[in-house]
Amino acid sequence: MNYKKLLIGKLSWKRLFISTITIFLLITAFAHVYAEKLIFPYNQSSYDETIVGLKFLQAEDGVSIATRFWQVRDEKAVVIYFHGNYMDIGHLDDVAELLNQQHYSVLAMDYRGYGLSQGQPQEENTYQDAQLVYDYAQDLGYKPENTLILGHSVGSGVATDLALKNQTKALILISPFSSTYRVMTRYGILPFDKFNNLAKIENIKTSLFIVHGTDDHVIPAWHSQELINKHKGKHERVLINGAGHNDIWHYAKSNFIKQLDFFVEKK
Repeated sequence: MNYKKLLIGKLSWKRLFISTITIFLLITAFAHVYAEKLIFPYNQSSYDETIVGLKFLQAEDGVSIATRFWQVRDEKAVVIYFHGNYMDIGHLDDVAELLNQQHYSVLAMDYRGYGLSQGQPQEENTYQDAQLVYDYAQDLGYKPENTLILGHSVGSGVATDLALKNQTKALILISPFSSTYRVMTRYGILPFDKFNNLAKIENIKTSLFIVHGTDDHVIPAWHSQELINKHKGKHERVLINGAGHNDIWHYAKSNFIKQLDFFVEKK
C-alpha cells in the first residue's frame, strides 16, 4: 500500500491552493484567538500598595487601574507613559528620574492584569484605560499643550491610539512597531491586526519623536522607519547605535533625552 499517496494524495495545483488557504485560515484563527495572550504575557507585580505615588482609577466597568505619578516642582510638562509588556509601574523609577531631570513629571498606568491593576488586558480596554489616565491628567490641571504621550514597545500601540483621539504637545514612541502582527510577518497579510500604528499614524497631526535601537532584534528599526514615512507632520527619528529592545533607556543619559527635550521645545 502506498501510504504516502494515501496521506498526501495526488499533488496538483488545486490541492496546493486548497492546502495554502487552509494553512492561512488556521494561522489567522490562531492569531485571532491567542494574539492578546502573546501580546500581554503574565507578569507578576513588582510592587505593593506602599509604593510612592500610587493611585487607583476606576474604569467605567468598575475595574481598578493602578497608576503612579512622579511629579517635579519645576515641571514644564507631564509625560503620560505606557510601558512594555514585561514591565509594570514598579520598574519605572529610573525612567521617571531621567525625565524628571529634564523637568517632565511622569504619569504611568499598568495594563489590566499587570501590577495591581485588576482584570485581563485586551487591546480595546487598554485604549479605554489610557483615555481614563489622560482625562485624569486633565483633571489635575494639565492642558494638551503641556501634555506629552509616550509609549515604549507595546505601549507604542496604546500611545498612538491615545494621540489619535486627543490633543497633545507631542507623541513619543520608543522602539515602536508598525503593528503587532507585522512583528512576525513583516507585511500586513493577516486580518484582525492588533495595535495597528501604521494605519493610524498618518492621521495624527501632532509632532512625532521616535527612538529606536539599531540592534533591536525584537522589533527591528524598519518598523519605526515605516511610521516616520507615513507621518505627515513634524517628526524626527533618532537611531541609537548598538541599542537593543530592552536596554534602550540605558542610552538615554548620553543622548536622546536631551534630543527629545530640544525637539519638544523648539518651535
